[in-house]
Amino acid sequence: MEVKIRYLSHEIAKCFGSSGKVETIHVSDDAKYENILSILKERLRRYGKLDEKMLDTFVFISGGRALLSIRDETLKSDCEVLVGYADTGG
Repeated sequence: MEVKIRYLSHEIAKCFGSSGKVETIHVSDDAKYENILSILKERLRRYGKLDEKMLDTFVFISGGRALLSIRDETLKSDCEVLVGYADTGG
């Protein structure tokens, strides 16, 4: 299954090792949102050179819901995940 990851800025994308604000990753058809969180967490460790607490700096949203609250649910087809700063607001 393909999952589209959208980063709110190029700066955020670089923290996760992406050269663009949008990328597609591939996961198994029975993957859960937890699997996406694990992939992003590993990328943050590898490319962001940030400590474990920095994961709390970001918010991960799919279909208007935070991935942390739906981590045990199976991914829906045409899944998109938005990655932004947790303190983004207006």
